[in-house]
Amino acid sequence: MSLPKTIYEAQRAVMTTESRLANLSDEVKALSQEVKANTLHLSTIVQGHAERLAHLEGKFELVETSLSSRRKRLPG
Repeated sequence: MSLPKTIYEAQRAVMTTESRLANLSDEVKALSQEVKANTLHLSTIVQGHAERLAHLEGKFELVETSLSSRRKRLPG
């Protein structure tokens, strides 16, 4: 093997590695943006469910309170 051919192949390998790293970097950036968007969407959904759960808990406590007060008023 000649020295110029060896140098050419080494440069080609470096350039191929750099292009692969650049492509991987771009893919990671795109995936990161998707993850951020999904995280925002999911946090909105979870917040909505938390509010609904709090509302249902309030209704349940109200029903419990009204039922327990009726039982206390009944002659026993």
